[in-house]
Amino acid sequence: MALTYSVSGGIQMLLVGGLLYSIGLLFYRLFFHPLRKIPGPWYAAATSWYEFYYDVVLDGQLVRQYPILHDKYGPVIRISPDRIHVSDPSFFREVYANNSRYLKDSGFYQAFGTLKYSIVMLIDPEEHKQRRNTVKSLFSTRQMDQLAPSILDVVRRAMNRAQRSYDGGAPLNIQALWSSVTAGLNMTGGGKSFAKLYKDEEMPPFLDAMTKFADNFLLTKHFPLMNRLAVGLPMSIAGMIIPGFAAFRKQCSEWIGEIEEKQAKGLTTASDGRPTYFDLLLRSNAKMPNGLNREALVDEAFVLCFAGTDTTGIGLSLGTYYLLKNPEKLNKMLDELKTVKTNAEGLFEYRELCNLPYLVKILRLSSPVPGITPRRVPAGGVYVAGHFLTGGSTVSQAIRTIHDNPDIFPEPERFIPERWLGENGWELEKWFVPFSKGTRACIGLNVAYTEMYLCLANLFTRFNMSLYKTDDNTTQWADGPAARIRESVKVNIDSIKM
Repeated sequence: MALTYSVSGGIQMLLVGGLLYSIGLLFYRLFFHPLRKIPGPWYAAATSWYEFYYDVVLDGQLVRQYPILHDKYGPVIRISPDRIHVSDPSFFREVYANNSRYLKDSGFYQAFGTLKYSIVMLIDPEEHKQRRNTVKSLFSTRQMDQLAPSILDVVRRAMNRAQRSYDGGAPLNIQALWSSVTAGLNMTGGGKSFAKLYKDEEMPPFLDAMTKFADNFLLTKHFPLMNRLAVGLPMSIAGMIIPGFAAFRKQCSEWIGEIEEKQAKGLTTASDGRPTYFDLLLRSNAKMPNGLNREALVDEAFVLCFAGTDTTGIGLSLGTYYLLKNPEKLNKMLDELKTVKTNAEGLFEYRELCNLPYLVKILRLSSPVPGITPRRVPAGGVYVAGHFLTGGSTVSQAIRTIHDNPDIFPEPERFIPERWLGENGWELEKWFVPFSKGTRACIGLNVAYTEMYLCLANLFTRFNMSLYKTDDNTTQWADGPAARIRESVKVNIDSIKM
């Protein structure tokens, strides 16, 4: 009896203690927290469950809330107990500038545990600079001339897939096709044989695991411990915790194993003589006393493939949608392409397409990464729109709030490539930030542009297409590690032009 009473009394004490702690924490956040004077919903200031609700329960809708909240509370809002969101283009340029004092937020970028060693997640500017300098030659404009033939090889495969769809009279899931294209290119850039990635030119098997992980990414943002648990568990159990994550990471680990085996044989370049991403990293390792360990290499493989696949893939998919939805814009692009010469196969080469405005600016409407990239306010704090942000607090500005700003882009929801052709075109360029800005901008943006040039130009000049069960409703976007849409973009291949 005494033991039972003691146990029940202990449980009651824990419950009461937990309740008192929660009340005290709530009281502190609302009335004593350094960010207490920042406007915003009181329940967002009180608990991170507000973010969780829009991120997870409503599946990536928090970014869509920002304009609503800013309209109500002003350009600076407190979106969670410790995080500020700003909607101010000039502040964006300050935060995401070259050599910015606003460092990446370790609470966000290092929380994912098993990805923390990748170049995207690095916090220290010097460490990032060293890693970037090691591999930046692979992503230079000059390197695109050498990479373009590999991209054209992928374009040929994509066109063969479209041809088969036409021959069979079946709709084509062009979003899956573009994802296959971008994934294949990212993997070959890392040293994987493109031919081995595909069977009968269908979607690479790892894309399913990658897609499942993307769909659960925001859940792991709020519960990062799930990543660490998933890696150490049997695949069948890990797949239930975070669908796709463990399977995809296992494939990345096997990929690194193949590269290490190749290096052990003295093979330090791809078959065409070019060093791959991991050849350069391992070459750099040999010169450093403390190089990257295997876990860090797996992190790089994971992020290299994931980031390059989803971002460019969604840009190509929605670009296809906007062009088919706006035939007058498509016709202008096709007229422009008629002035450009093709090679002996009738395909466009990269250098011939570099300055055509219709091929890249569609990224503004299809912002590949619409959400936040959090930064830490530097020591001493800053004033933004009359509000003081304390040093060390977390601040962000979603890319989508730049691209959807009507003061910069009138009628931002409309697909208007012509806006880039007028006298204000160069002025708009500084607000065109699909891959962020500054020294921490996406290192692969030149690759993304090259893929988009070659894929869209060649496919649209070879085939007449129309949308199939795809409209504004099915293409509603949601946030994630990259933008996601409700249903894949699908097309009919109506006829062949040449």
